[in-house]
Amino acid sequence: MRKIYTTTFLLVLLLLENLLIHSFQTANATPKTVPPQSTLTELYAKADDYATAWPDSLRKIAGLVMQEGKRLDDKNALVRGQRYEAQALWRLGSHDKAMQMAIKALSDAEKWKTTSELPDIYGVIGNLHKEKANYSMALAAVAKGMSIARSRRDTVGIIYMARLQAMFTQGLGADRRDSILIDKSLDMHLEGLKLAESSPRFEKHTIGYYNNLAQVYVKKKDPEKALFYVTKGMNLAKKHNQLLSLTYSYTWLSQIWLMREDKKRAIGYLESALKITQELHNPFREMEVNRYLYRALSQTSNYKEALAAYTRYSEIRDSLRVLENVRQIGEVQMKYEADKKDQQIGALGAANRSKTREIIWALGGLLAFLLLSVFMFFQYRTISRTNKVLAKNNQKINDQAEKLTVLMKELHHRVKNNLQTVSSLLSLQSSRITDEDARQSIRAGQQRIEAMSLIHKSLYNDDTVNLVNMREYMCNLIESVMQSFGISHEQLKLSISVSVREMDIDTAMPIGLIVNEWITNSFKHAFKHTSDPEISVILENRGNLYLEISDNGVGMDLKKWESPAGSFGVKVVKVLSRQLDGKCKVQIAGGTKFIMEAPLRQRSTDG
Repeated sequence: MRKIYTTTFLLVLLLLENLLIHSFQTANATPKTVPPQSTLTELYAKADDYATAWPDSLRKIAGLVMQEGKRLDDKNALVRGQRYEAQALWRLGSHDKAMQMAIKALSDAEKWKTTSELPDIYGVIGNLHKEKANYSMALAAVAKGMSIARSRRDTVGIIYMARLQAMFTQGLGADRRDSILIDKSLDMHLEGLKLAESSPRFEKHTIGYYNNLAQVYVKKKDPEKALFYVTKGMNLAKKHNQLLSLTYSYTWLSQIWLMREDKKRAIGYLESALKITQELHNPFREMEVNRYLYRALSQTSNYKEALAAYTRYSEIRDSLRVLENVRQIGEVQMKYEADKKDQQIGALGAANRSKTREIIWALGGLLAFLLLSVFMFFQYRTISRTNKVLAKNNQKINDQAEKLTVLMKELHHRVKNNLQTVSSLLSLQSSRITDEDARQSIRAGQQRIEAMSLIHKSLYNDDTVNLVNMREYMCNLIESVMQSFGISHEQLKLSISVSVREMDIDTAMPIGLIVNEWITNSFKHAFKHTSDPEISVILENRGNLYLEISDNGVGMDLKKWESPAGSFGVKVVKVLSRQLDGKCKVQIAGGTKFIMEAPLRQRSTDG
């Protein structure tokens, strides 16, 4: 009996030991299938802190969020990272790239049904349209964001969208000088503020409302109400460390003190705002503050400092490629130079009076020299008049050449923007089409438009307005095609050799479209059974213009190339080759090689 108890006791001890060991192993094990959500949560918190302040830091966080989302296959994280990237590019002044990223985030969010990010994405799109003063499209984007926020009962999203709607309505009213719209925006601000003030949880979101209301009352010349709201906004911005919002508070405070004729205090607030924008590395906001500072300094007749502020504004504006009228900097400079000349004339007047007596005594000696002086004077006047006529004609020629260059750049810029708009619309449309053939056709058309858009972008960015940098264009074009197919440099061995440095647009455009069509065809058909795809592009001057595009794919069916009833892409390539008076052929050996030779145009230069 005693042995039975002993045996039972030992069995119980062994059972308890196994249970303890299993519990310890389970507690200390880290299953590989559990995603580290804490990492994403920390990144989201940092991104929200950087969203309105440090765009460079926000962009780095955006990359980490997208990287983590891709690793975990978390679609919401991928879209959120794209939205952070678009916000950072917007704050940095890269509006075209920001819009492209925002449209991609919108497309992916709708595709993956991650509706939680849609209001904020539409907010970025609306703000980008607002920066171009396109208030109708800005309001349309925000209306969509508001509809989604309401359907999700997203109170924070509703508060944000309501503020944007009020702000864009105010901007539209100011743009049209419509007092009815401005009054309507005031009512919209006050209505949205009620919701934002309904709970302490939304306190941070009231800052934007207070600053916007201050701006409205500044425009309405009501400094008392403006001061009431801007003081609230400033105190909350300091409390929540919202530094970018604080720069807006300081800006409207400066306008209030200008209305009260306290220009020194007004300039002090603007200098504080400028210092914050420089610490935040926010060039677009720094540009805006410099513009206000220039206006304030001009009212104090401090033309030297005003010129310095406007010069900083102009330099940042040009670096961000924001096209605005540069006439004002010339006016400020003329005022500054005129003030400087007045001081010099005053000093010279005193010196001249002291010399008058000496001149009177010297008149006797000059009489003998009078006849020669008269002769020299008439000779000098004749030469001077001739020089003035020549200088005036030269100035007219230079002015006309400069105006023509500016107009050509503006033309290329607008064409590029219009093509980008068409491309974006095609991208949005393709995301809603279920038929894969139709979607591929739209994407092919979109890529052709992108190839043409890159030409105009190159011409706008370069000093020359009619010659295309072919190295840069080819690299950007192929990069664009790779991105459209989701192909990275790690997935493709790419070789680009371009020795033709520049080409005129009439030659560069067909060359670009041929490269676009052929590489697109390779991505579609050549690499289905190729593990290590390779593409080589050569553009050289071999007496004639020589273009070679080769891949190591399965090889093209020569019947499709030789048959008149070939694919649309083949027809496009042949038509474009004939347009260049060129001859083209296809070789099949370990892949497909396309070769075209065409006469060199006079405006093509070698690198």
